[in-house]
Amino acid sequence: MHIDLLGPVAVRRDDGTTVTPSAPKRRALLSTLAIRLNQTVGTDELIELVWDGDAPPTARAALQGHVAALRQLLDCPGLTLGTRGAGYLLAGDPDRVDLLHFRGLCDRAGVLRPAPAAPAASTEPEPHDPAVPLLRAALDLFRGPALVDCGSVLLRERTLPHVTDLRLRALDRLAEGLLGAGRGGELAAELAEAAAAHPTRQTLAARLVRCLDQAGRRDEAAAWYDRAVARLSGPPGPELRHAGERSADGPERDGPPRPARLPRRGAPDRRFTGRSAEFARLDEALAAAVRSGHPILVTGPAGVGKTSLVQHWLQRSAEHFPDGVLHAELGGFDPAGPREPADVLAGFLLALGEPAGALPASPEEREQRYRELLAGRRLLIVLDDARSYEQLAPLLPDPPPPGDGPAWGGDPGDGDGDTGTPGTPVVVVTSRSRLRDLLVRDGGIPLPLGVLGAEDAAELLARTLGPARVAAEPQAAADLAAACDHLPLALRLAAARLAARPGWTLGDLAAELADEQTGLATLAGTDRGPIGVTTALDHTYRTLPPAPARLFTLLGLHPGAVIDTATAAALADLPPATTRTLLTRLDAVHLLEETTPGRYARRELVRRYAAGQAAELTCDDRFVALDRLIAHYLAVTAAWTTGGWTTAAWTPEGGGAAPADAAAWFRREESALRAVVVCAEQFGRTAESWQLAHRIGLLYETTGHDRTHWRAVTEAGLRAAHGCADQAAVARLATDLAVLHVDRAAHRTAVQQLERAVAAADRAGDQLLRHHCRARVAGALLRAGRYDQALPLMTDLVSAARTPAVGDLLVRALTDLADALVLAGAPGPALVHADEAVRVATTRSGVEAVLATQSRARALQALGRRDAALSTARLAVALGRTVGDTGLESRTHGLLADLLCELGRTTEGAVARRQARALAAGER
Repeated sequence: MHIDLLGPVAVRRDDGTTVTPSAPKRRALLSTLAIRLNQTVGTDELIELVWDGDAPPTARAALQGHVAALRQLLDCPGLTLGTRGAGYLLAGDPDRVDLLHFRGLCDRAGVLRPAPAAPAASTEPEPHDPAVPLLRAALDLFRGPALVDCGSVLLRERTLPHVTDLRLRALDRLAEGLLGAGRGGELAAELAEAAAAHPTRQTLAARLVRCLDQAGRRDEAAAWYDRAVARLSGPPGPELRHAGERSADGPERDGPPRPARLPRRGAPDRRFTGRSAEFARLDEALAAAVRSGHPILVTGPAGVGKTSLVQHWLQRSAEHFPDGVLHAELGGFDPAGPREPADVLAGFLLALGEPAGALPASPEEREQRYRELLAGRRLLIVLDDARSYEQLAPLLPDPPPPGDGPAWGGDPGDGDGDTGTPGTPVVVVTSRSRLRDLLVRDGGIPLPLGVLGAEDAAELLARTLGPARVAAEPQAAADLAAACDHLPLALRLAAARLAARPGWTLGDLAAELADEQTGLATLAGTDRGPIGVTTALDHTYRTLPPAPARLFTLLGLHPGAVIDTATAAALADLPPATTRTLLTRLDAVHLLEETTPGRYARRELVRRYAAGQAAELTCDDRFVALDRLIAHYLAVTAAWTTGGWTTAAWTPEGGGAAPADAAAWFRREESALRAVVVCAEQFGRTAESWQLAHRIGLLYETTGHDRTHWRAVTEAGLRAAHGCADQAAVARLATDLAVLHVDRAAHRTAVQQLERAVAAADRAGDQLLRHHCRARVAGALLRAGRYDQALPLMTDLVSAARTPAVGDLLVRALTDLADALVLAGAPGPALVHADEAVRVATTRSGVEAVLATQSRARALQALGRRDAALSTARLAVALGRTVGDTGLESRTHGLLADLLCELGRTTEGAVARRQARALAAGER
């Protein structure tokens, strides 16, 4: 059994099983006893700490219950909880409590011993300082702020200052050891975090300045020195002042004149999770880079963890770089602007041993000298946060000579430590930009980095919050990860927010993140921690030229996760070709991702950020752009929701399905269309709102798409129709609701809605509309198998169509009734109505003649008169060729194919089927 307190409280069995108490007071009791391991803690003191000094009268009895539960929890070898007089004692090995193990390692490293009064200045490097591995292991025990969810504010207040002080002393001593070994650069990131959080500890700032200077990062060292001095209330102390002076004079020479080296093997950072597939791909890329000299390019959106991935991979792969590591933060997306290559080259030359006074003056000379010093070295060059190929080009080493084999001894994956073979440096670049020029010009090896998977995202939360807290709310944890887009930066910020608020549930934060207006602000950073999601996106957005930035802002008005070129062009009022070029610019910096040609996806956090940018537009600009978006959707849907296939949507010959391209488009755009309907209604575009809602309803009806939101869309459209006092529109939307209720088997409600629709059509004085409303509902009833309700309604429609007001609809009414009777198992009456339809159609349009002939063929087929059905179907095919409607002609060939196959004439049937498919695809 192990108790972890250096981060979220966790209790682990020896087999790795987590059994952390979920009750805060039980965690407080366990934490107190673990900190005082092998010491008796009095009952009164425990009550004070567990109840934060505000204990109820029942606290003593409740404490006994908590103790009993902990005894059951700890019922295994290693730790024992017992009663001692007027208190309790937890007994066991101190190494089983990470806080005590940390203290023990610090003690062995000499950190707990008083420092000498006047330490002698060491001029010789100490590459084998025994304290270094002990302190590295000690600091790696931290998984976050100590006791972050221990359940007792009082316990944290009494314990945390001592733990924090010891941690900083350990970090300071580790920095001293690494500086002596010439490896100070590898601790720069941890020192920077600590120095920012504790500005009054000048020793930390001094160590940081020296470590950066030793790594050749002199500009950063000078910046940190200035920052540290500016935050002091008085002049700097001698150690910090001396570090600043040494940095200004030239690079540190405590160690060998070579790049800062990473340890060959270090304890893994327990705050990092997942990425095993990416590590494997980096290993493969390294093998290719060693052979070819091509740079490795790690790309991904802001906050996805590119730098962290490379750092952890280096920790695993340091043995492949015996000559060290050069690292440069290029600031490609920094608000202050990217670093100049010449400045980076100066730092690299100093790290490679070039005297400060001998640095070449011109960028070209620095580049030449840099490449000369790199020749034959087996080292790694990390170029972090690159902006462009122009920034990178001077920093890339010369490629190996043509025809050379692997320049390094052995395969990079075999762990061979041969350091005698000269080689070509390996370059790893990280960037938010896809840097296509690097791929094209230098054969870069791309490694795109995506967000975390669901399991890794949950593990990241658990490592900060504790497994028990995440396991207690698995669905909320999944919702929280989804709200963070599974983005590591967002997940860390969310976890930090929860860690600081032990009383919050994961569901509380997930609900806060779901808020459209304020959710993104929840993921803001702090002055001492990582930047927030908005800031990270700001850094990317501010690098865009005006035209792509304008398009990105206008895309904030689009509510969907996916947008195509045509829609973006409509929003921006630009030609499609121009729009495609601008979308490519946004894809290049991962603000969008081109998932298929011409279609671009964006993460929800990016969509909300874009919406925030769009909110800064003037009202006129927003309204004009929204009007263009609404007009675009009305134009697109008009092509698919007007014509024969909607009025005969229920018919068995296939007219009930929307075209395949319409179905695919609707699947992609459905969520955006819903939002646009509501938006149009809210902003007074009532006519456009009801029209779009009506067309969406037809697509719901005919595409087979998930119909969960159909009702909400239709009701919004109906409100808009009432809002503009358009009775014809009310009739159409009420009919949509009636069809929806039939779809959901609410037939009585459907009839009531149909009555409202018919009444609205009557008020509009539109008899044709009245007929169409009833026909659509009849078709819906027929699709639902409600023949008892559909047939009487369709018979009434035939009677109504015999009147002059709607006489033009008689053929369609007769064919619809005939087809319905075939489905209901009454082919005899069906043939009577079909024959009448054929007679009437001889005086009408060619389309009606085709429909009537098709209907007669189906009735004959149902009666078993196959030869007559076949000849009638052939007549329908011949008629279909004359009307110019490929969809109708396709269905006619499909009917002929069915009849031929039924007669056993499969070869002819296959030919007819191919013709039907070709016509459906728009081919002849």
